[in-house]
Amino acid sequence: MNARRACAVAALFAAIAACLFVDLDRERMWRSSEERCYAVVGEMVSSGDWLVPRLNGGVRLQKPPLFYWAAAAAAELADGLSVSTLRSVSALAALALAAAVFKAGVSLGDFRTGALAAAALGASWMFYDRGRTGDAEMLLALLVFAALALFERLWRTRDSRLLPVLALAVGLAFLTKATAALLCIFAPIAVWLTVRHGWRLTLRPAVLGWSTVALALSVSWYAVMLARVPDAAETFGAFAASPFGIRAGTDARHLRELWYYFPRFPLGTVPVGLLLPWLAYEAYRQHFFRDEPRLQFWALGFVASFLAWTFVPQKQMHYLLPLVPMQALVAARVIERRFLAPRS
Repeated sequence: MNARRACAVAALFAAIAACLFVDLDRERMWRSSEERCYAVVGEMVSSGDWLVPRLNGGVRLQKPPLFYWAAAAAAELADGLSVSTLRSVSALAALALAAAVFKAGVSLGDFRTGALAAAALGASWMFYDRGRTGDAEMLLALLVFAALALFERLWRTRDSRLLPVLALAVGLAFLTKATAALLCIFAPIAVWLTVRHGWRLTLRPAVLGWSTVALALSVSWYAVMLARVPDAAETFGAFAASPFGIRAGTDARHLRELWYYFPRFPLGTVPVGLLLPWLAYEAYRQHFFRDEPRLQFWALGFVASFLAWTFVPQKQMHYLLPLVPMQALVAARVIERRFLAPRS
């Protein structure tokens, strides 16, 4: 990378970091998820018990604890919990996600693709909004993108050394948001393996072995809670399918119509979201990018994830946050191919 490009990348990431970190504690907490996280992390830090999350003195097992642990660590490093320390976990995850998208874009196309992808991600309102919110969503988006990028590289290179890192990413994503992580990671992978007739590869001993490791890491905290906390099994059973429209009690506040995401997601991810009709046309015109399998993987992953969440009865906009980096990457590569690539 020459000096000019290095300066451009530095300026881009400085702008993204400024949008994420400047006056991070100025806005009041108004999301219930952020308020709950603040209270849980506060009790975790004050009690010294990081294993069992508690809210107002009662055990809270609805969500796995990775975000709580990260926020508690930030509070310890800063000598006390604050709105800034809570939100800094999301802001750092967002900055890391932008770097991962840039790297994936460079690998997918060239420097321009990476810069366009990072800029498109950084310009998205949903990215900025959730990157400044102290809850698990941005950390989940980072780990989901990392897992999918590792899988794509594993598929392309067949390098078995990537399996341990992929297993770690999957396990950490599950410890961030459990069933939502499973859908975000495995819907794109399952569709890709089906389209590419690759399911037989999952039966290789190394794949089975590291899949077992990922499973063990994913359920490790749950196993400890089942052993230590009375009635943990009932709580886990009641909330296991929560993102899929099945909830304990009769709460149906988030049960939405089938088309809920179609007008909202493009508006929540402007400016790139407004290009979705054109991107769909380009995909059709280029036979869904069959001449470039790597671009096809990301495009197919975006479509598979979007449709999967569309058919889930319970819908919230932040469920689609892991789709935003995929959208930015696909848009950047299509723009680079369509307008910036050398013509013969």
